Amino acid sequence: MILRDTTARTMLGSMLLSSVGVGLYTLALGQTLFQQTGDSQTFAMIFALQGLGAVAVLPFSGPLVDAFDSRSVYVLCSVLRAATVGVIMVALTVSDDGLVAVVGTAAVFLAVFDNVQRTAFFKFTAHHIAGGRAVAFNSLIGIAFQAGSLTGMAALGLVLMVGTATQALLVDVAVSLTAALVVSRLRTSRRESAGRLRNTTLRSALPDLLRDWAGLFRRHRHETVVFGMVLMCAGDFVYSYGLSTLVVPLVEAWPGGQSWAASTLQGSLGVGMIAATFFTGWTVRPSLLPVWMSLQVAIALGLAFTTAPAAYYAGFFLAGVANLNGITTLLTLLQQQAGPLDKAKMASLRLLAIGLGTAALMPAVGLASRQSVEAGFLTIAALMVPFAACGVWAALRFRPRTEDPAPDTAEPRQELASV
Repeated sequence: MILRDTTARTMLGSMLLSSVGVGLYTLALGQTLFQQTGDSQTFAMIFALQGLGAVAVLPFSGPLVDAFDSRSVYVLCSVLRAATVGVIMVALTVSDDGLVAVVGTAAVFLAVFDNVQRTAFFKFTAHHIAGGRAVAFNSLIGIAFQAGSLTGMAALGLVLMVGTATQALLVDVAVSLTAALVVSRLRTSRRESAGRLRNTTLRSALPDLLRDWAGLFRRHRHETVVFGMVLMCAGDFVYSYGLSTLVVPLVEAWPGGQSWAASTLQGSLGVGMIAATFFTGWTVRPSLLPVWMSLQVAIALGLAFTTAPAAYYAGFFLAGVANLNGITTLLTLLQQQAGPLDKAKMASLRLLAIGLGTAALMPAVGLASRQSVEAGFLTIAALMVPFAACGVWAALRFRPRTEDPAPDTAEPRQELASV
């Protein structure tokens, strides 16, 4: 069982702790900013700035993390996150005219640290959790994130009973430092390959960075399907974000709909993901990728043409199953297909595709949902059609790599079954 693996258990625990902070931070910051500025657009602007910070750092984070020990980078980013949230907390407490500027600047740095940390997480697990264990581990990442986020939101409610939303940010600081401590004490027997930037000078940093990226594209120049799978990662996230966007207006349209129904409907998506983790040994494989992508299209279409609450719950449950299998398959394949010097850069490409994809496509879902919930579901289905087609192409063209372009002293790579 994957949870018997100390490395896997530690990293999942760290993900759970970090997600507690993310869930609490999101609600606490939004509530505090609205109380102090009276403008809901301020919160949206902060998240827009974080998105820009993520897109700006991702071209650099891959080569940087590839050059250094991923565990050390992960720990450092946890500490820097705690410090940044501390700065935001102080700024909210002082509450002067420069509040938005200070919080916005800190939020950009927070996005930088968070995305570098995610890149380090991808590289670490790709090196130290291999083969069948990687499939089981990757299927649990989403559950750890969702469970942590929900716990953080619940923790905010408890803190507000005795304090303020600003003070609740101390919990984020605490869990980030705890996550750093937990991972810092983890010891592994495998060494990671060092990338080009390890011994570079400041003067040659940019040329070496460009050569590092060029090396990745050169090594995969005959594997365009790999880059297609990178783009497909955006589809899975647009799908889940799109369904979450439609939950509230959907429940409000029900006759006698109650606010608690939004939570239970959203929860059915998570329950579907949890249920899917028990079968990933059979369901996570390249040949089934078009099945999971196409099933998401079919479910969105079905949700657009039903009015029965029970059908919505069933649809969201099945959507969770298909979405989890799609995400896990793509994540595992990209971890394994990336060479020993390219794992963090592959993570950067994946995160960049997700960020740009959601930024470009989610507005279409938002505009459609203003017309009607049905239009929102139809838009999601239409947006997923190209990703489903790409899934068919990937299933037909993808061939697991049998040799690395460079020796991997960390561990021999085990591939996903290609049938």
